[in-house]
Amino acid sequence: MLFFIYGGEEVTVNERVREIRKTEKLTLEKFGEKLGVGKTAISSIEHGINGVTDQMIKSICREFGYNEEWLRDGIEPKKPEIDEDVEYGMICADLGITDSRAKQLIMNYGRFSPEDKKLFWSYIDKLCAINNELKADSVE
Repeated sequence: MLFFIYGGEEVTVNERVREIRKTEKLTLEKFGEKLGVGKTAISSIEHGINGVTDQMIKSICREFGYNEEWLRDGIEPKKPEIDEDVEYGMICADLGITDSRAKQLIMNYGRFSPEDKKLFWSYIDKLCAINNELKADSVE
């Protein structure tokens, strides 16, 4: 078992796996599904009953975007630094927004009345609040 001293406490790779699952707001079952294992396997890892294999470490890092050095040894940063333009591109791709579609959205927003803009942001705030509530409810 690997240990990393953090604030006077030893943190194991098993505990960092649990931290990732909690940060990603996933249940044991959902986390395991993404990695191709059952919730019992994840629970055993998190509780230190089973070690974390090299294959599992690589799968977790690939699936959730964490640095392998952090997961193995606690060496920061947890996630690789991503250029803001690259991140924007990744988000647009995930949403299926092409440059022309993004331009159309922005242009349409610009033509909204002040009241419509306020209504638009009120709706966005509600969507975010609902999404945050759903994520919070799904975490064990």
